[in-house]
Amino acid sequence: MFRFILIALTCLIPLSAHTAETPEPVQQETNFDSFELPEWFKVSFLDLSEDNLEATEDNKHLVVFFWQEFCAYCKNTIEKNLTQQSIRQMFDAHFDVVALNIWGDREVYGLDGEETTEKEIARSLNVQFTPTIIFFNAEGQPVLRLNGHVSPPEMQVALDYVQTKTYESQTIFEYLAANQPQAVNTQLNSQPFIDNGTNLNTAGQPKAILFEQTNCPDCDTFHRCVLSLDSVRDRFKPFQTLQLDMWSSTPVIAPSGQTTTARDLAREMNIIYAPSLVLFDSNGSEMIRVESQLRSFHTEAVLEYIADGIYQREPNFQRYIEERGDIIRAKGEQGKTTSTRDICPELYE
Repeated sequence: MFRFILIALTCLIPLSAHTAETPEPVQQETNFDSFELPEWFKVSFLDLSEDNLEATEDNKHLVVFFWQEFCAYCKNTIEKNLTQQSIRQMFDAHFDVVALNIWGDREVYGLDGEETTEKEIARSLNVQFTPTIIFFNAEGQPVLRLNGHVSPPEMQVALDYVQTKTYESQTIFEYLAANQPQAVNTQLNSQPFIDNGTNLNTAGQPKAILFEQTNCPDCDTFHRCVLSLDSVRDRFKPFQTLQLDMWSSTPVIAPSGQTTTARDLAREMNIIYAPSLVLFDSNGSEMIRVESQLRSFHTEAVLEYIADGIYQREPNFQRYIEERGDIIRAKGEQGKTTSTRDICPELYE
């Protein structure tokens, strides 16, 4: 069952600690490193009525993301949900997100146009958890709220529910009954070509790093619909391929020879999405990265492009894609091998 009303795993204080008249969450500090709000959140002048009008004009919904510092579940939501390509694309296409600190003193004009502050808006909306994500309709009324951290599949269902305006005809619980979140792997997916080592500073062959995370529907799709194919697996053979959890503290030796952790390497390389595939030449220089859900044809092409040294004569990968497609069609080889379209046709619908 979705945890829209009560979330157990949140930065919260028992409700008995507050009076019924003035409910207010209590800030709890934890000893983990800090986080940053995503740069793609809307740069707002903190006039929520104006923000809502702009969102409506763009056929979007206004979303208010309530957060606080030292909140492990805010960090988890930002780093593990909002880095998944399908979730980020949904937000980009259908939502404008404004972040408010539940303890903030910044002046804000509310959805009613009245001047107030961040913390007063949080209090008036009875925000008891962080993060709390509230979705508003064109009239400025809340249509859904996510209290605390929810899993990426649960968030995806919530976004679908709001952006289709199903709230106009169906409750979230009725919607959930017919649209259960997809099951995801709680561990990283495995592949026979993955090297279980942690040393990327080896000579003699090109290298590939798969940056992934657990509870990642996009990662599961990439493995099931692309990396499971023999034609794709064959293209990984020239590579030393490592798979890293982009949030783990697993020690690794970077291509530069520096000893670091998987998490710090992902930060240093500015890895934004899960999954991301980064390819290096045999000298340890990054050559190209893939940060979107490729299909089998493009995945084979990008691996071939580096492994066969084609980048040395053709610096533009898109030109090579066209060239490769022409060669395959001229040889009459198109459709002779199993592809993503064959095993996951739903991706093409």
